[in-house]
Amino acid sequence: MTARMRTALGVLATLAALTLAGGTSAAYTSPKLQVSYLAGNVTRIVASAAVTDDSTARAAILIPNGTMITATPAPGTKVGTARAQVSALALGGALLPLAGDIVVAPPGAVNQATQAQCTDGATPQATFLLVLQAAGQTINLPAYLTPAPANLAALGGTQLVFCLAPPDIPTTAGGATFGAKFLSADLTLTGVFSPLAQGTWFGVWTPWNPGVRTLNAAATAVSPAVIAPGLVTLSGRKLRGVKRLAGRVSQAGASIVTRVQILAGSKRIATVSSQGNGSFSYAVARGSKATAFRARAVVAARASAAVCGQIAPIGDPCVNGTINGFTAQSGTIRIR
Repeated sequence: MTARMRTALGVLATLAALTLAGGTSAAYTSPKLQVSYLAGNVTRIVASAAVTDDSTARAAILIPNGTMITATPAPGTKVGTARAQVSALALGGALLPLAGDIVVAPPGAVNQATQAQCTDGATPQATFLLVLQAAGQTINLPAYLTPAPANLAALGGTQLVFCLAPPDIPTTAGGATFGAKFLSADLTLTGVFSPLAQGTWFGVWTPWNPGVRTLNAAATAVSPAVIAPGLVTLSGRKLRGVKRLAGRVSQAGASIVTRVQILAGSKRIATVSSQGNGSFSYAVARGSKATAFRARAVVAARASAAVCGQIAPIGDPCVNGTINGFTAQSGTIRIR
């Protein structure tokens, strides 16, 4: 684990001590965040929670310091797409998919009182609308890009904030349409956030108290999503007439167990597995005339218990740490 990651985790411990004195509720332990950078300056943000947990009221996604943010497109401009799934309590808990565009909110599209309540009075740098279609209805969910509060600024100076209506009270009392309880959201934002080679995003999640329209602030949970580059190394030598290759797969210095493709030029000649220490090896067939070799690994995003383990002594504020997936390829080596 790098020094930057250790610093971020140390700051997270401070955050937890400041804001989570009540600990994480046993009924609110599932919120999870995953972040990855795609081609074309696209950032993918995937968030999820469990149907068995209390309902999410507010999610603040802290954007790593060093990220360049473009928040000035004209109102109505499409900046991304969104897919989501909710449990519709008003429909017997049926799973309801939603999908639509993410656009820059036009003036007057968001009620000012609703905005102020969600942002704690902070003026947004930009307001986006998730224009979601579900069961013949359109649901406009605002997302506010605001400065992070002072006690979170070391984690990220800017946050993307969402507020959700409680699903278990009538809509006439401010409840959610369909009694929609958040389960997952998959957002892609184009040209809004610049990619970072390494950093940590943080989701700060607060649930509703069940059956009433009050926040359960003591149950706030924090889920980190680490971004770090992956690396595949490869070396080789000829021993007793056999070309022998060896290498290692790692991410942020940690060993990765995965499948590794061995390439001769552009042709895959074998697939091997890396071991617990990330190392792999392969002996090229004696009859092969290939002289140039590379190794390639494709690693999926995954849970990272070690991220939360660093702050376990302070209690229960950190849940479901993740680390991004990656595709990495070694340099070419030549053995004659």
